[in-house]
Amino acid sequence: MKEDAELSLIKNLQNFSNNKPFITTIMSTISWPFHCKLYIIIILSLYFFGKITTSQVFILCSSQFIIFTIKYIVKRKRPFEVDTHIKLLEPMSFDPYSFPSGHTLNAFLLSYILRKNISINFGVIPLMVGISRVYLGVHYPSDILGGIILSKIILHLYKH
Repeated sequence: MKEDAELSLIKNLQNFSNNKPFITTIMSTISWPFHCKLYIIIILSLYFFGKITTSQVFILCSSQFIIFTIKYIVKRKRPFEVDTHIKLLEPMSFDPYSFPSGHTLNAFLLSYILRKNISINFGVIPLMVGISRVYLGVHYPSDILGGIILSKIILHLYKH
């Protein structure tokens, strides 16, 4: 998808919700558990309660290193920095780069592991996390796709 088309999609998504602040609240809430610092707390809690293994903690935590390495190699600016018509709908303080989406990666990895370990199916929640990141103005759709693909690669490597 070309960047202009992606920017247009983000603007349309944000314009759809004009004057509906509850949508922004919902999207922020969907993203919230997958912010890096909270995500690490969730991982450690799941480990403490025996819901994930040591090797799964390793994979979940090492994926953070992988994602940040890719971000600092690619150095893609975030949509709200590229187009002033795109609103930043959540505070950004941790990570300056856009590609790939760490939230999406985190959501897909954790969803897969929890489904495998304790038979909880999170359904479309990981995909909703990706959509929320686009809506909030911090990611392009291709960043979301990158996070999904990277999660599949990590899971494939983990299985072998």
